[in-house]
Amino acid sequence: MPSVLRRYLSQELLQYWLVFTLVLWLILVTARFSLYLGQAAEGQLPAATIVTLLALKSVGFFVFLLPVSLYLALLWLLGRLNRDHEALALGASGVGAWQLYAALARPVILVTLLVALLSFYLVPHTAGQGYRVRAEAQRQLDAANLAPGVFHSLADGSWQLYAQRAGESADQLRDLFLYHRQDDGEQILVAQAAHFETDDHGGRILVLRHGHRYDGVPGAADYRVLDYQRYAVRLSRPARPAFKWDAVTTPQLWRDPRPAARAQLHQRLARPLSVLVLTLLAVPLARFRPATSRFYPLWSGVLIFTLYFNLLATGELWLAREQIPAWAGLWWVHLLLALPALLWLRPWRARRSPA
Repeated sequence: MPSVLRRYLSQELLQYWLVFTLVLWLILVTARFSLYLGQAAEGQLPAATIVTLLALKSVGFFVFLLPVSLYLALLWLLGRLNRDHEALALGASGVGAWQLYAALARPVILVTLLVALLSFYLVPHTAGQGYRVRAEAQRQLDAANLAPGVFHSLADGSWQLYAQRAGESADQLRDLFLYHRQDDGEQILVAQAAHFETDDHGGRILVLRHGHRYDGVPGAADYRVLDYQRYAVRLSRPARPAFKWDAVTTPQLWRDPRPAARAQLHQRLARPLSVLVLTLLAVPLARFRPATSRFYPLWSGVLIFTLYFNLLATGELWLAREQIPAWAGLWWVHLLLALPALLWLRPWRARRSPA
């Protein structure tokens, strides 16, 4: 194929790919942003962390979007070539499937390497950062959401707090009442002022000043009243993000023999491989049909893509549950989808072979 045609097809594919990626990414980011806003409105997430969490989460979107957007862009390009009779001209010039794959090889390899970089390194790193930010945000909710004149439940419901008015800064309160139910009785504290501190390990502490502490039931023999100048109440332990397999680094997955680690590793391997498999499928789906609509390959393409990724998700689940052997991995899914395209290419190979 002449170099001018190769550059033309590559540039067209990259342009469509960028458009599809941007549109799909904006849709996912908007949906996630709405979710975070709802959680912030319900008091489940500090508003200050929304942008950070959204930025970290949006990086993870690309590892899924890039193979999909390239696949849709390729189907769209081939559909346009059919509609504008350019496919007919290419076929008359001796351009077959193998020449078409060769012309599209550079952008496809570029996307494959980019997805591999995201899947193996960037996405686990950003996922771990996101879980840490989320855990820290949850720990700070006790201080961020305390409004005067409202009863608040703290430390997983073990403390009930009421403040009559706010202090001079955002983390200070005045005229407090705290109620704490324990296994051996009840405890009530009142204080003129309070503020929040963080200990050396990242735990959250409410420091009360100038108040009284009441232990037990009034009238009982063990009822006590204590005066204090400073009293500290631990509200939370150091923030520890929940363990998630998608935040584990790839070298750690290689060394981990557990089924869940094997499943996660094969999922990361499947992401760049899916770029090659989907590219292999796109050309037979949009085989040369001059004067047809550019939309016709998209319908069947979306169905095959849905089947492909559902099989990958099912295979990952089977690996984690040890329902299939670890050596099988997800290779059988790639082979199952790629085999029809390889069989379709046999006539092209035979046609190009010398008589």
